[in-house]
Amino acid sequence: MASNEEDRGVLVSVLTGIGIGVLVGAVAGLLLAPKSGQETRDELGQSVSDLSEKITELGRQISQRVSTAVDRTRATMAQKLGETPGDSEEVTG
Repeated sequence: MASNEEDRGVLVSVLTGIGIGVLVGAVAGLLLAPKSGQETRDELGQSVSDLSEKITELGRQISQRVSTAVDRTRATMAQKLGETPGDSEEVTG
């Protein structure tokens, strides 16, 4: 069991070292970048805006595909049940 705990300790140490290295590298990259802070913020803001637009478009595409799949499934099920599409939506009274 001691070996297992030692392995975990080594793994935690390695991951901690990697995390610290990533943070130091990111800070150094920002500080040593040839752009001004305002340019960097503007570029970052534009990247976030572009990402937001891409996510919105992806959501629309997924919504359309799901809607199409649902419509096809309804039509297939209605055909198998001997109904015409839309019959199940009518309310009889």
